[in-house]
Amino acid sequence: MKKVIYCFSGTGNSLNAARIIAKEMGGATIVPVKKGAESDLAMDADVVGFLCPVYEWDIPETMKEFAKKLTVNPRAYTFMVATYVAIHGRCFETMDAILREKGTYLHYGKPLRCVASQCVAYEPFPFPKLMVPHSDACARRIGKQIAAQKTNKYPRMSPITRARYDQAMTPFLNVQREYDKGFYTSDSCAGCGLCAKVCPCKNITMEDGKPQWNHSCLGCNACVVYCPKKAILFKTPAAYEKLDNLITHRLGLPENRTRYHHPNITAKDLISDKAQIVE
Repeated sequence: MKKVIYCFSGTGNSLNAARIIAKEMGGATIVPVKKGAESDLAMDADVVGFLCPVYEWDIPETMKEFAKKLTVNPRAYTFMVATYVAIHGRCFETMDAILREKGTYLHYGKPLRCVASQCVAYEPFPFPKLMVPHSDACARRIGKQIAAQKTNKYPRMSPITRARYDQAMTPFLNVQREYDKGFYTSDSCAGCGLCAKVCPCKNITMEDGKPQWNHSCLGCNACVVYCPKKAILFKTPAAYEKLDNLITHRLGLPENRTRYHHPNITAKDLISDKAQIVE
């Protein structure tokens, strides 16, 4: 049986979950989803899965673009697991709509609560030492259900969230390309280029030994949390200062802010563009 999992991951929560689920499935090929990536493995796969975080109450734009280009075996069992902390929004509805355009649908969808890693806004929460093992245990249970090819009615966006979407999310989406104007480097930057290598959006280039952000950022913060010198800093971009939102006034990276990434996922894990086989 041919099984493939497509995974978009910035700080490692989704990749770690994909590995756990693949193992519970009895093995699978995990394909990293990055800007410009393509794959033909879903054409004749028996099981096709998607793992990604929730951004702005939806799936990341890079995952959306990738999924739209896929050719999926219409007879395959399809599933999606979304890593999140508070609101999963319409992510499952989005993926189901994409799959229905391809002649199939989402057979199984489940949110997986993980540690929030938006370090430019707050400390990681819930407390990682407690939340990481809890999330791993939940991922194993989800993996067992997927292995048994269980089906479910995936969770939809709640009526309250749906009613608030335009007011809460649209202002952020309208200025999203301004987000990475908040990044800058301290004198401790060694010019190693690791930030450019881990970025799943291929948004960073190195110029004169320093990273330059090219305004296709989704805010995953992989560049920040994997920087070995903690040299990447952040201040509220001008476009965000104009938003009437309490969160935007808290953006920044004080020296004592914890830069969380999943403890089981290294920068090397994220750099690779090659599919990995989990048995």
